[in-house]
Amino acid sequence: MTTNEDPSRLRPRFRRRAEPVAGATDPEALFGELPRTPGGVGALWSHQADQLRTYADNHRDTPDVALELPTGSGKTLVGLLISEWRRRTLGQRVVYACPTRQLARQVLQKATDQGIPAVMLIGSHRDWAQAKLARYTRADAIAVTTYSAIFNLNSHLADAQTLVFDDAHAAEGFVAEAWALSVGRDTDQYEQLFDALGESVEPALVTRMVGPVSPAVDTREVRLLPVGAVARHTEDIDRVLSALTGDSAYRFRMVRANLGSCLFYVSRREFYIRPMIPPTFQHEPFTDPGQRLYLSATLGGAGELERAFGRTDIKRVPVPTAWDRTGSGRRFFVFPELADVPVDGSLIDDDEENSQEPVAGLVDSLLALSRKRLVLTPDEDSATQIANRLGVPAAERFTAKDSDTGIQPFVDAEAGILLAPSRYDGMDLAADVCRMMVMSGLPAASHLQDRFLDTKLRASEVLDERVRTRIVQGAGRCTRGPKDWAVVVVTGADILRFLSRREIRESLPAELQAEITFGLDQSQVPADDLILLAESALEQDRIWQEDAEPELAKLRREATRVAAPHAAQLAASTVREVRAWTYAWQQDWESAARTAGEVFENLTASTLRPYRALWAYLASAWSDLASTGDTSPAALRSADFLRKAYAAAVGTTWLKEVHRLPSATYDSDPADEAGVTAVVSLLNGKLASPVKFESFFSNMLANLSQREASRYERGLVALGELLGAESFKPAEKGRADAAWMWRTLWMTVEAKSEQEPAGMLSMDYVRQTNTQLASLAADQGVEAPPSGSVSIIVTPRGVVDPDAVPIAAAHVHLVLPKRMLDVAHDAVRAWKELRGMAKGIAGELPREEFASVLWDNGVLPTQVRERLTRDPIRGS
Repeated sequence: MTTNEDPSRLRPRFRRRAEPVAGATDPEALFGELPRTPGGVGALWSHQADQLRTYADNHRDTPDVALELPTGSGKTLVGLLISEWRRRTLGQRVVYACPTRQLARQVLQKATDQGIPAVMLIGSHRDWAQAKLARYTRADAIAVTTYSAIFNLNSHLADAQTLVFDDAHAAEGFVAEAWALSVGRDTDQYEQLFDALGESVEPALVTRMVGPVSPAVDTREVRLLPVGAVARHTEDIDRVLSALTGDSAYRFRMVRANLGSCLFYVSRREFYIRPMIPPTFQHEPFTDPGQRLYLSATLGGAGELERAFGRTDIKRVPVPTAWDRTGSGRRFFVFPELADVPVDGSLIDDDEENSQEPVAGLVDSLLALSRKRLVLTPDEDSATQIANRLGVPAAERFTAKDSDTGIQPFVDAEAGILLAPSRYDGMDLAADVCRMMVMSGLPAASHLQDRFLDTKLRASEVLDERVRTRIVQGAGRCTRGPKDWAVVVVTGADILRFLSRREIRESLPAELQAEITFGLDQSQVPADDLILLAESALEQDRIWQEDAEPELAKLRREATRVAAPHAAQLAASTVREVRAWTYAWQQDWESAARTAGEVFENLTASTLRPYRALWAYLASAWSDLASTGDTSPAALRSADFLRKAYAAAVGTTWLKEVHRLPSATYDSDPADEAGVTAVVSLLNGKLASPVKFESFFSNMLANLSQREASRYERGLVALGELLGAESFKPAEKGRADAAWMWRTLWMTVEAKSEQEPAGMLSMDYVRQTNTQLASLAADQGVEAPPSGSVSIIVTPRGVVDPDAVPIAAAHVHLVLPKRMLDVAHDAVRAWKELRGMAKGIAGELPREEFASVLWDNGVLPTQVRERLTRDPIRGS
């Protein structure tokens, strides 16, 4: 759609949304006549009445029950009515818990508006008004509080008889964190933990983590440390962590008795220590109440709610069918990366920064359409960068960090920007409060466990539901009711590709499917036109009403929500997963190992293979802790599960980093073995001469540092040789620019080094790359390439044509030229070290030591594959 199209070509197809139903007599008969207060709602919507009716008929005595009511559908009122009924009719003490203080205040206001007696109990229990506490204790009022008041070492609301958890879809970050400890790099304990773990951690890893930043350091690297090593060193670890102070000391007390049951992750930023699933089973303030009610905007179908709360049998009351197609308010999704942006950045003005970053300039121009804007990003630096680029003065910058005021200063302000990193929930900006927001970057990893699952384990299917939930919730911050509308600017190549995947969009509510599909289509226009379209959406003018609304109605009608194919299997797995971690927390290693084995055996979907590998490793590690000797049944089972873990972890290196197979060398993988053999041969042959080597690597680095196609291709072929591959450029038309072949691993590289960063990678390039491995196989006279082979497109463009994403083969990945150059520098660094080791050695070179050097520099073939496949076009 553009503004000069004929509106008559689009016929209006409006859908009637759910209206309040005044005669919801059944629920009101059960829950009592709704109070009639000046600010209250005197009638229920039909879907609210349906939810209450289902609860009343089936779940009054259910220990764990979840109600799904999407954003804007009034789930807080439903939760308060159930809470009030249980307080008034059953005489129970009811605690209504929210993720944040700000949300708790909103709930208290909602209760006050409805005439429901409630008291606020947040912050330190020492500051609670005793009169309010007494009202809760006598069951004269509902206690409104935060999750942290329940999940802590000494809860002062441990006598609750009913617990209500609002925004339960966001619980993972609030429940599990009660048993999570972060030890920052800026503490003495960070380096001391490496000492406590001793030889269990390879020296090269310690160097990368504690040493200065250098070209050899990947600042995003995250490692899982060996489970057995942690268990064997708990006394030394305890000695280090016992010196922590402040909040860290408090969190340490939550896990101290169970350090051997925790997973330890490490990055250059921190150690992150926690069980995979929180041990809520032993937390009486959570387990003692007769009912736990979970209110969620999106329950999902893969068991995330059960994993977040550590429960195995949560009964669900699903969202009313009609609401899935009705939704709340209207959003226009804008994707600036898809627009035709002038490379000189001349959009609205001649701002120097815009001219340097055209897409950023378009984002700024879009945000300038409104005086009040919300910025959602995965991290604080990105949010601040946007505010700086817009030149927002300090007085007009607001955050949601203040526990006392929350977002109220932004709500009250006439102009400003609300920076909300990692805050995809808990902010209601309805009506005229804010109609413009930006979602920048994919909200994939909120802590190191998520980062490990995503970047090392490559188990993105396990995280997809969590990412979808954050996007759904984030997109709804400014549309809280049927009459709200907002413009949502979505920026970042990663989130764009995520939403371009058809299977991701089809798993979203129909309303959101329609809005995102509409936005992807409409954003592929000149930048000036996109700004005008966004302005039209903000004003809800005649052009929007005549052109956009009919098309959105049509898309909404045609949309069908489809569950992810692996969701049912992941959901069924939660019972075993929770049980396994329950045993592990109790240090019943035998039972934990057997149950982990059951998880492994029952996760059969091919897409879940990486997750299976993790569970096979846990079964192996816990079996080893249960063993009484090398020949005990548990020891034999440990070895068997480790082999199974390796079979499932093909294509990744994380398991070799954590626990190598007994007597296995660094080059135990056939592809790595072939690479080391070729490198040794080159050291003795073609590159034996120092002069030839210096010339070879200098030319290679020079070629890979510039953009001219033929030179860049020669650099790629040379790099393949340094990596020990059979490296060449296929001669036939339409083939790859470089092919790297090891015994059991092939890589094709398509170089688009001459492209400008602005613009999209076309469908033609993706189609061409899809076939390159098959063409190489035909050249070699075999039916198919080795399993795990990949194709790489080296391009400065991170944005892919949305229509190309669904057709991309699973083995096709994007790589920025800088990442390829980093691999080249690491290869040269490794070779210089190898040449120094080889001097003066007569006869056979020390192969195992050479393999270790290549491993430490991250340039064994399997490591190179992992480094170059972090960015799949279609998702892993």
